[in-house]
Amino acid sequence: MPSQSKPPSGGDVMTSDGAEASGRSAPAATTSPPATPAADVAAPQGAVAPGTSAPSRVTPTDVADIVRGTGAGGAPTLQPPRLRAGGAATEETLGAVTGTWRTNQYVDATWSIEETRNAWLLLRDVGWRKVFNGRDGAFAALLFLAAQARQTGRPCSMREEPDGMIYEIYLW
Repeated sequence: MPSQSKPPSGGDVMTSDGAEASGRSAPAATTSPPATPAADVAAPQGAVAPGTSAPSRVTPTDVADIVRGTGAGGAPTLQPPRLRAGGAATEETLGAVTGTWRTNQYVDATWSIEETRNAWLLLRDVGWRKVFNGRDGAFAALLFLAAQARQTGRPCSMREEPDGMIYEIYLW
């Protein structure tokens, strides 16, 4: 009959093989991921095989660069109207090759359903437009802005791509 293990009590520690070891301390935590044996990795030199990537350590300099925004991309392309300098980008000058900038749009309603990332906005004089659903964070941020615009009755500017989805919202 197989032995049944009981859950560890106050000072007991479970070992990695599931055995109980009273009075022994837990193994020390490591700061680097375990090494992957070379035989298990079948990837070209310089490439990382699927499922074998590991987190890398971020230095204080890297964090400072991220905070200062000196890293790649991610900065807004528009500033609030009252803060724009002469010659700064406006909604009209940002007309993307494939996207359409809609300015002074009012969100009259929002709609969602119990499905993953499926929500729509009713834009006054335009109709229903789907919210970009590529990433959870972007989806939530766009919905928060649209809901704020709806709640406050403020106009906003937004970029709609040919697929009919809203990818950016600027609400002042």
